[in-house]
Amino acid sequence: MRDDTAYGLDGRTAIVTGSGSGIGRGIALEMANAGADIVVAELRVEAAEETAAGVREMGRKALVVETDVTSEDSVRLMMAAAMSEFGGVDVLVNNVGSLGPDGEKTTLVNMRLDFWEMLLKVNLTSQFICSKAFIGYLLENSRKGSVVNIASLAAMVPYEASVAYGAAKAGVVSITQTLASEYGKDNIRVNCIAPGPVRTPLVEARYKGRDEVRIAQNRFSPLGRWGEPDEIGRLAVFLASDASSYITGQTVIASGGLVQFMTKVV
Repeated sequence: MRDDTAYGLDGRTAIVTGSGSGIGRGIALEMANAGADIVVAELRVEAAEETAAGVREMGRKALVVETDVTSEDSVRLMMAAAMSEFGGVDVLVNNVGSLGPDGEKTTLVNMRLDFWEMLLKVNLTSQFICSKAFIGYLLENSRKGSVVNIASLAAMVPYEASVAYGAAKAGVVSITQTLASEYGKDNIRVNCIAPGPVRTPLVEARYKGRDEVRIAQNRFSPLGRWGEPDEIGRLAVFLASDASSYITGQTVIASGGLVQFMTKVV
C-alpha cells in the first residue's frame, strides 16, 4: 500500500516569520494545508490575524505572536509563546525580508551606511537570531527539526542597484550551508529557497511603473511568468517534511527557470 505520510506535516508545529502577507502567508497556508499548526510571527498584527484566520479555516491551530525578528528578546518571547501554546515546535521558516522602503533601489555610491546596515539586519541578522533560538531549543530537548530559510535569486545573480540586499541574501545561503554541516549530526536539517520574482506586495512595489521591465524579464523566463506565493509554499512544505529527509544544506532556486539574465531586467 502506498504511504504518503512523508509528504505531510501532520502533528507538527511550524513557525513562519513575516507571514502576514506575500510569500510568508503562502508558506503558512500551505503548511497548514499539509497538516501543521502555525505560529504566525509578524510585526503587523492585523495582517497576521488574516493569515491566522486562513490557517484556522483549514482546521489547523494558529497562534499570532507580534515579533521583531531583529530583536533577541522578542524572538525569545515568541519561542516561549509557541512552546506554551503547542508544547513544542518542529519547523522554522525564516521568511522575513526587505528590499528597503517601498522597494527602494540605491547604488553603492549613493547608499548610506545606515541603509546598508538596516538591510543586513532585516535580511540576514534576523535569520541568525531566529535560527539560534530554534536550534538551541531543539538541542536542549533532543528533538529533530527542520529550518527553511528564504533567500532570493539575488544571492546568485546581480540585481540592479541592490548591493546590500544581494549581499544579505548570499549570506543566507552561506548560513544554510554552515548550519546544515554543524547540526546534521543532531538530526536537524537546514535548507534554503531562493525565489525569483513572486507576486507579492514587496515585488509589486519594486516594479511599480516598470511594466516594460516586467515584460522583458518574462521573455527570459522559460515559464514566461512570475511565481505565486503558494508555489513557494509547497516547496517549503517539501523541505520541511520527511519527503526531503535526505536533503540538507541545499538552496533550491524557484524562479521559473529565470537565472541567466541581464541586471537591467531585474
